[in-house]
Amino acid sequence: MSRNFLIDSFQSTKDGSKCGINPMSKKSKTFWNKLFVILAMALLTWELRADSFELNGEYTDLFKAVRRGKLEELEPLVESFIAQGKNISDALNEPYPSGLRTHKQNLLHEACKWDRLEIIEYLISKGLDVNAKDELGLTPLMIAVSTKHRYYNKDSNSVTTSSISSEKIRYLLLKGADPLAKSKSGMTLLHYAAYRGLDWFVEDLIAAKMDPNASDQNGWTPLHSATSGGHKNTVEILIRKGGNPKVKSEEGYTLIHIAAGHGGANLDLIPFLIQNGANINAKLFDNGETPLHIAVNKNDPQIIRLLLANGALPNIYDSGREKTLHCTLQ
Repeated sequence: MSRNFLIDSFQSTKDGSKCGINPMSKKSKTFWNKLFVILAMALLTWELRADSFELNGEYTDLFKAVRRGKLEELEPLVESFIAQGKNISDALNEPYPSGLRTHKQNLLHEACKWDRLEIIEYLISKGLDVNAKDELGLTPLMIAVSTKHRYYNKDSNSVTTSSISSEKIRYLLLKGADPLAKSKSGMTLLHYAAYRGLDWFVEDLIAAKMDPNASDQNGWTPLHSATSGGHKNTVEILIRKGGNPKVKSEEGYTLIHIAAGHGGANLDLIPFLIQNGANINAKLFDNGETPLHIAVNKNDPQIIRLLLANGALPNIYDSGREKTLHCTLQ
């Protein structure tokens, strides 16, 4: 994607505010409660099973056509709406009921979860709002950035995934998708792109003046997002572009806290963060846990050894007066 094109897209939006991921609607008391909510939100929002839109044992015809990518099935359904004198834009933009477990997403949201560029083009041509938000505040572009290609196998009723489509993202931007939109929880495109390790898009967004240190309502930044996704290269890009490696969330989560909880995927990332000034013995504000406490609670010997070798102190107490050394011996 051309950086000039993306910059033009930013300049064309009316809202010039900085956006701030923590995909959580509530603060959790522990790191693992927080992580559970993040993963649950991802599963509910982006990685739905093939039967997610089932109602009374049958798929809705419109969603079925979009999911299959069958324009020849979708067009007659749309034409029938028109023949009945219905406003097709209103009909197709109408969020589907929560009984379908769609989070009140419309057909364009659904098309963006799948490798369905032809369907996306058709729906936009029929007047669907490219910036429509679901009940979580997610736009079609957010879903396109956060969701890998999904392919539905009718015979096995299964879904497979592949890499995220840059073509799909580019097309939505060309059609006026707002790159500055925020979800209800404060998620932005930069957070989503960082979580998925979309380095090319992260660089383009920052080149278009998005703040690499933008935080959401819980103080989470794109660096928190990239770290939770286990993307060392993305973390390096964000820091090189001005991201703060010492950043803390409102609860005190540092990048090393998050990296320590993700095990082997972050073996190379932790030393890099330390080299860039991150505090290996930082404490969470509520319970005083350090990254070493988290690694011990996870019973992850690789991360424990790595943290100790890089200066983690085994005699620091958490708020429950537990030393990490004592926890290890238990």
